[in-house]
Amino acid sequence: MLVANPAASGFTQSLHGDVIRILEEGYRVYAPWPDSPEQALAASRQAARIGYDVVVAMGGDGTAHTIANGIHGSPTALSVIPSGTTNVLARLLGLGNRPRQAARAILAADGATRSSPTLRLDMEHPNGRTTRIATFAAGVGYDADAIFESERSPLGKVGMGSIHYARSAMRVAARYRDRLPTLRVTDGTTASDVVGVIVQAHDELTYVANRAIRLGPPPGPLALTVDRMGRGRAVSLAGLGFLRVRLDRLRGVHLWRNFSSIRVDAEPEAMVEADGEVLGPATAVTITPEPAGLLVVDTVQKS
Repeated sequence: MLVANPAASGFTQSLHGDVIRILEEGYRVYAPWPDSPEQALAASRQAARIGYDVVVAMGGDGTAHTIANGIHGSPTALSVIPSGTTNVLARLLGLGNRPRQAARAILAADGATRSSPTLRLDMEHPNGRTTRIATFAAGVGYDADAIFESERSPLGKVGMGSIHYARSAMRVAARYRDRLPTLRVTDGTTASDVVGVIVQAHDELTYVANRAIRLGPPPGPLALTVDRMGRGRAVSLAGLGFLRVRLDRLRGVHLWRNFSSIRVDAEPEAMVEADGEVLGPATAVTITPEPAGLLVVDTVQKS
C-alpha cells in the first residue's frame, strides 16, 4: 500500500505515478488517496489487519508518523518515499532524500525487513489517556511549542524548513526568557525541573536542521533537557544544524542516557510533539524507548 500526502512540499502527480511504476516491478501496489491524516491512519490500520507486506508513506515525517502509528505492533513493514521538507525518518532508514531512488531501494530490498527503534508516549490529559509512538523523537515544553509556532505558518517550511523552524524557535524563546521551570522530569532515580525535554530513539538529532547531528557514543535512546531559556541558549539550540554546537557544552542543557523510561509531569499542562507533529497538551507524559518497536523495509545497504 502506497499512502501519499499530496500536500507534501515535494509531491507531484508525475512523481506519484513514477513511484507506483517502480514499485509495481516487484509488488502489487494499492494506492489509496486519503483526504486527511485520520483517513491515512485508518488505511494503514486496515492494511495491517489484512496482512499487507509493506505500507509506504509518501510525504514528510508527518505522513510517516501517521502510518507508523497505524501499523505499529503488526508484521506489516514501513518504508518511506521522501517528499517532505526534512525527511528525517527516510534519512535514518538509509533512503536519502530522492523519491525515485528511495522507491528503487525498496524494490531492491526484495522483501527483507529489520527492526527500528521507536518511542512510546503514554500521555495523561484531564479527560483521559492516549498513547502514540514516535519513529525518531518526541518533545515536551519548549521544543513542542516551537513546532506549534512553526505550524502557524506552514507555507514557511517550503524551501526554508530549517530556517523557518529556527525563526519560530527564537520567537518562542522570547516568551520563555526567564520563565521558571514548569516540567518535572524523572527517570526513576534522578529528577530535574526544566522548561523543555527532547527524547530521541536514535543517536542522531537530525530534525533540528537538514544536517545530521551525531550525539556520539554510546548509541541508543537519549534525552535532552533545558533548565532555563535565555537568548544565547535559544540561538545555540535553534542553530545546532548549522553551528555544530556540542550539546554537552551548552550551559543549562543536560543529556540523559541509560534510562528505561522518562516521565514528564507538567503544571500547568504542556504541549507535546512526536516526529515534529504537535499532539496537543498533556499533564503528564511517560516516554518509553522500544528498541525493536517497528518493522521497516531493510534498505540501509540497498540505497
